[in-house]
Amino acid sequence: MLGGLKEKAGEVAEATTGAVQGRMDTAKGGKKLVDEGGPSAKAALLAKSAANDAVVSDKEASKHISLMSLRAERLESAAKKLREAAGMPDVEGIQGKEKFASLADSFEERATAYMQAVSLLTVDLQGPVFSDVETDALRLVLAQEGYEWAYEKVASAAGAAGMSCGFRDKSAV
Repeated sequence: MLGGLKEKAGEVAEATTGAVQGRMDTAKGGKKLVDEGGPSAKAALLAKSAANDAVVSDKEASKHISLMSLRAERLESAAKKLREAAGMPDVEGIQGKEKFASLADSFEERATAYMQAVSLLTVDLQGPVFSDVETDALRLVLAQEGYEWAYEKVASAAGAAGMSCGFRDKSAV
């Protein structure tokens, strides 16, 4: 029994080592992509990230499309009722009936606009695909950008206070 446990532990250790080595290779590939690709790689990674952020945002907005369809149905139903009521004899005490037909027209126009918007917005946008190496490279770029932003804020605040932020050159950090 002990031999079987040792064998199983060895297999798990070997698999873990392989997974860690694979992860390290991916991380190294991401760093190499950023280092060797320079500003062009950084711009491409940030562009892909912005595109994916836009796709996510668009998907959030598209959740409201079903509400637009419902609004269009309600507008069409109201327009139909307005037209039916407009065609019936006048009743003393009901005001504004003379406007029912024009209201129905405006409701139908709005319903049409909603349905056109729905038909245009039902196609999902597709964002670019990231490889594992690109994902790690993007994380590195975003971390660098976060550092630069923080450095600029600290330097600005220190300068405003007549102090030094302690770094002569941010590349030395």
